[in-house]
Amino acid sequence: MSEQTASTLANLLSVIRSHEGLTRADMVELTGLSRQTVTARLGDLLAQGLVAELEAAPSTGGRPPARFAFDPGGGIVLGVDAGVSRTGLAVADGTGELIANRLEPRPINADPRVTLSWIYRGLDELLAECGRTPADVRAIGVGLPGTVDHVQGRPLSPDSMPGWDGFPVADAFRERYGVDVLVDNDVNVIALGEAEPDEVVAVVKAGSGIGLGYVTDGVVQRGAQGVAGEIAHVNVPGYDDVACRCGKTGCLEAVAGGTAMAERLTAQGIECGGTAELASLARAGVPEAIAMVREAGRAIGFVLATVVNILNPARLVIAGDLTEARDYLLSALSETVYREAAPLATAELEIARARAGTRAGLKGTVAMALGHALQPAALVARAAG
Repeated sequence: MSEQTASTLANLLSVIRSHEGLTRADMVELTGLSRQTVTARLGDLLAQGLVAELEAAPSTGGRPPARFAFDPGGGIVLGVDAGVSRTGLAVADGTGELIANRLEPRPINADPRVTLSWIYRGLDELLAECGRTPADVRAIGVGLPGTVDHVQGRPLSPDSMPGWDGFPVADAFRERYGVDVLVDNDVNVIALGEAEPDEVVAVVKAGSGIGLGYVTDGVVQRGAQGVAGEIAHVNVPGYDDVACRCGKTGCLEAVAGGTAMAERLTAQGIECGGTAELASLARAGVPEAIAMVREAGRAIGFVLATVVNILNPARLVIAGDLTEARDYLLSALSETVYREAAPLATAELEIARARAGTRAGLKGTVAMALGHALQPAALVARAAG
């Protein structure tokens, strides 16, 4: 199949997806393609299960014309959102709707082969729950904490994932499921899942660590070496006495990262096992936890004020376990951003939690996989297979 034919196939699918039901004549009119071309490419899409024939349209004389629509159940994608302390798994249909998912308190700091075996079992169980099999899967999206080589699908020097440095995550999933696999860092996938098609969005994940993702026109901006958004080790003035695991002092992650704060709270005599527990203590009204979360909000907000000045997003999304601490984090963060950033940059800025809450990462991995699965090259590969 030529490049032009592949593009035509994807274009026809896009038109069908954006309408509730089209006849062949409708497709000819909307795409500008010949009836012969529409019929051929429609046949490809029907064969792949991406399009289904509906009940016939009312007749205007003679045989009623057949109508066709996108079939969201014709192909599925898998999403894996692997966090420092919790991992989410999902099966989604062709619209990105999660038809089965689970979130489990499963740390990712174990040997990668052991962790991936657990993930495979979980995905296979979810597929079985939906009455589907691995043969129905079109693509897989994976989110990992820390820096990721998006092209090769490998984590790079992840501080929170011993033994994962350079591990071929994409290759391992591809060998298991036989489909294309896309891997990115956790905050990038959240940003991808949150952003509307034409929106400029910055997303900060406030969890065990701190990270930033930035999306414009539906595309994640990764920078020249793929490390755009690495704000965890930006210095926060006034915290030179706070040591960071990177060897410096005053880093944002050391000040406002959930793991670091949980350790400080435990040192104060209040047992805290991690970020989710810190948020729970704040919700329960523990003064020390509330004060710590508010301090984190101010520190994150100070760094984000510069981000807002430079990137000028329309929306600033706050995700991660720390957002579960009522409004203690968000209110302090918002107040600081609006105070410190340029008035023009914040005049119409919206600051809000991730719409999908704790499943924001899963929605993003699914969006990443689905966006790839419906691209021309992937459609052609599926047709050839």
